[in-house]
Amino acid sequence: MDTRPYLLVGAGRLSRHLGHYFDLESIAWRRWHRSMATPLREAVRGSRAVLLLISDDAIEVFLDHNVRPGDPPWIHCSGSLVTTAAVGIHPLMTFSDELYDLRVYREMCVVCERGRTPFRDLFPQLTNPSFEIDPEDKVLYHAMCTIAGNFTTLLWHKAFGEFEDRLGLPRSVLFPYLDRVADNLKSSTSPLTGPLARGDGRTVAHHLEALAGDQFGDVYRAFVAAHEADVRRRRP
Repeated sequence: MDTRPYLLVGAGRLSRHLGHYFDLESIAWRRWHRSMATPLREAVRGSRAVLLLISDDAIEVFLDHNVRPGDPPWIHCSGSLVTTAAVGIHPLMTFSDELYDLRVYREMCVVCERGRTPFRDLFPQLTNPSFEIDPEDKVLYHAMCTIAGNFTTLLWHKAFGEFEDRLGLPRSVLFPYLDRVADNLKSSTSPLTGPLARGDGRTVAHHLEALAGDQFGDVYRAFVAAHEADVRRRRP
């Protein structure tokens, strides 16, 4: 068994989560970031693989400046970037400031680039379900991840804020609703409810009046338009 440590480059959320995951799985690893005195080249030597865990926009420049012939495999975790200098492996998960337990990490799916080094070869000690997509599909894949995760987070953050600041209601009253929405999305083929599902145009108009002057009024209109276009597209 290869006992060399993985090198985690970066000190952000993903680096902390993966370091914690490796600890829970008893996998050897070490971290390097720019504020450390140890030179990067020294840290790369003797590593099993190098995981570049920095912002997407900085990945290609960092690789251009630092990858050398004979290096161990370089891996990046961008969901949209494709580069020949590193293998792209994207953990399909949202990472908060709070670290997770082992079950959460093990259930996390990993999406890889078809035609590159397989996930199992790079991380033989991990049991995560892994899937491959064509490299040219990565941008669409990551756009869908952003819509599903980041955009819904913005919507729920807006609702929580209005409940607390404008309506005087604790955000916790929304928790059962949030849980049911998530459960319905997982279990039902027609989870949409409310005025859009019913085609209740008058209610939608009143909602837009209540949101006058609020940027989320435009968001609401965009969702209505997108839903109506999708209904037309699916209509026989």
